[in-house]
Amino acid sequence: MGRNDSAYAIGAFAAGLGVGIALSLLLAPQSGEETREMIAKGARRSREFMSDTVDEVKSQVAGSVKDAKGKLRGAVQAGQDAYRDELAQKRNA
Repeated sequence: MGRNDSAYAIGAFAAGLGVGIALSLLLAPQSGEETREMIAKGARRSREFMSDTVDEVKSQVAGSVKDAKGKLRGAVQAGQDAYRDELAQKRNA
């Protein structure tokens, strides 16, 4: 999932959440106290979802950075080895 896809998904979720909350308040058959409890529960779930999503994105980014570091180390090592081989060939020539 690219950066734009993630931002779009989070934005769509937030928009859907807002529409859902607005409709539930307009059409709520329960009392005000029950409605407040429902809103609080929804807010907790949303916060947990966002926290989990942020944790997942952090984990994916950390994995990508770790992979990139490994590839960079390999490339640097290959360059150093090639340089040493070239120096050795020039000395023996």
